[in-house]
Amino acid sequence: MKIEDVWNLLEQGGNDASSNYLTRRILPDVNYDVYLAIEKPLNTRLLMLRVRSTFLDRKTVYPTSSSFTVNRVALSQDGEEYGTLQLVLTNARYKDIFTTLVQDIVDYLASVADGRAAISAFITRLKRWQTFLEKHNPEGLSEIAQQGLYGELWFLRQLVFPHLELFKGVRCWTGSKGTQQDFQFPGCAVEVKTTSAKQHQKLAIASERQLDDTGAGTVVLLHLSLDVRQEQGETLPAMIASVRSLVAGDAIARDELENLLFEVGYLDIHIARYENIGYTIREHNYFKVGADFPKIIESDLRNGVGDVRYTVSVAECKRFSVLESEVIALMGDQP
Repeated sequence: MKIEDVWNLLEQGGNDASSNYLTRRILPDVNYDVYLAIEKPLNTRLLMLRVRSTFLDRKTVYPTSSSFTVNRVALSQDGEEYGTLQLVLTNARYKDIFTTLVQDIVDYLASVADGRAAISAFITRLKRWQTFLEKHNPEGLSEIAQQGLYGELWFLRQLVFPHLELFKGVRCWTGSKGTQQDFQFPGCAVEVKTTSAKQHQKLAIASERQLDDTGAGTVVLLHLSLDVRQEQGETLPAMIASVRSLVAGDAIARDELENLLFEVGYLDIHIARYENIGYTIREHNYFKVGADFPKIIESDLRNGVGDVRYTVSVAECKRFSVLESEVIALMGDQP
């Protein structure tokens, strides 16, 4: 069931003289009531959950954001025995995101039969979206972020999946979880830097810890030089479709991949924004970050200095080049 289709039908409906809402009950197999609704006359979109009043704690603080709010209301049909939660779209700019958010909640609630458990699941999923909306632009990823994501997925497809079990490979992609490098393996960490600049290229290093091998075994820096063109090369959605196809037969790996794509801010509703730009790999290099590598690390800093950002020249890094086969060996080594 597509949420957008139901809302479109409701928006086309006329006013109900007996109610401010036009509603459609969904999820008939659960033992509580879930409705998609339109509030007239502004056609405001809502998701409504009607459960026993005893399941609703008045002390509960519900997630909110710049795009949605949650209201506890007593509808005319509720009486004292039931109560209704309304998830309401509050900013039309977020209409597409809200539709995706509600679709996610409804899909999750489809497997939650009990009303009390449904309230808990509803809040959990909303908190996830609250965090997403705090971190990411509702219009999608920036051009730099798109290129960065393409590069990380290229490495996942090129080296990780061919040499590790699928679920283990996906779990090694850790950058979205706040690790210093994009990938963490038993014997090394890999930081992916993607650039489309002309020669002489430089790589932006985000902090004094990004190339620090403390606790990481060996740090490998992957440099991907991209040619970026309209309507040529592989698009970001095509790359994601390719990676998804590789994990399609492994449900655990597939779900973890989707979670990680969500964490980095990728949503399919933005495909139209991404599908006209294509990428072609001009060159790629693996650099082993050793003691003499051009870098600034935490132990180099004077007391009181931090949050260091700097660039390194690709030309200077090339004397630290290693073969892909060495990177593969490092990925499997024990620290």
